[in-house]
Amino acid sequence: MRATLLINSLIFLCAVMFFSGCEKEPCLDIQELDKRSALTREWFVADSIGNRELSDSNGMSQTLMVKSRFTDSHDNMVEDDCGNTYGSFYFAIQYNTSLSPLNFMVDIHGSGLEENGFYLKMTVTNTQTVDHKSTTYDFVSESARDDNATVVIKEQVEISGDEYHDVLEITFTEAASPNGVRTVYYAKGHGIIKYITENGNEFEVT
Repeated sequence: MRATLLINSLIFLCAVMFFSGCEKEPCLDIQELDKRSALTREWFVADSIGNRELSDSNGMSQTLMVKSRFTDSHDNMVEDDCGNTYGSFYFAIQYNTSLSPLNFMVDIHGSGLEENGFYLKMTVTNTQTVDHKSTTYDFVSESARDDNATVVIKEQVEISGDEYHDVLEITFTEAASPNGVRTVYYAKGHGIIKYITENGNEFEVT
């Protein structure tokens, strides 16, 4: 009797393992991924846009300098059980300011992997203090992934007589010093167009 029960238990266990092992993952929605990839790539900074001049309400001017720019992509990074494959891409641009000790790093990722997805990461560093922070905006959920900042998309922002459409307004919850960056404006295709410090000073591209 015990031998029969043991055999039946083993058969049941093998059956459970067999059927659970045969469960397929959902197939990649290639059409939706292509759509998301195209929309995310629109947030890359155009190659024609380089260093830009900034000024504040007090007439102080400085240069927002492009320190580096990098683009990379890979094919067939993801494969599902249906035989579909999908790639990934990456864009990064780094800025320094000519007078303020600020460094801005923008990373834009796109991937068929659900845990990565499509997002923009903004990192701000004050090179003279310990003020270093970053936050991530998810293009699919249209919200910040982190709780240290709020991110909203402005349909239109006017600066120095120029109109920018689709602008991420990234506001960090805290800054380490009065000159620390509180809010950054990043425009689709144009990059950083404005930032506001903790003391309320606003630097805008001219």
